[in-house]
Amino acid sequence: MSEARILTADEIRQLPRTSIVWIDYWDGEEKKLGTMMAGMKCYDGTLVDEDGSIYTNFKNDMTPDRFDGSCWRFWSAKPTQKQREEMRWPHDPS
Repeated sequence: MSEARILTADEIRQLPRTSIVWIDYWDGEEKKLGTMMAGMKCYDGTLVDEDGSIYTNFKNDMTPDRFDGSCWRFWSAKPTQKQREEMRWPHDPS
């Protein structure tokens, strides 16, 4: 099993169909980690998570919402809680 790492939008687009990606949520309103769940790459290039949410514009999904800063990041494998907490979000100024 490979080390969990953050994927870029281009890497997600290049993944083969049925690849599993871990989708991590930053709750901009609460300023904390939100839920994380598995998603699968579909034949049409989208990702669908366990709740049925569909991700199509990965770069946009990774960009903080202009109103509250919420956004997503996509992992190559399931990260540990420690990895989630230690890995900076792209918009994190610290």
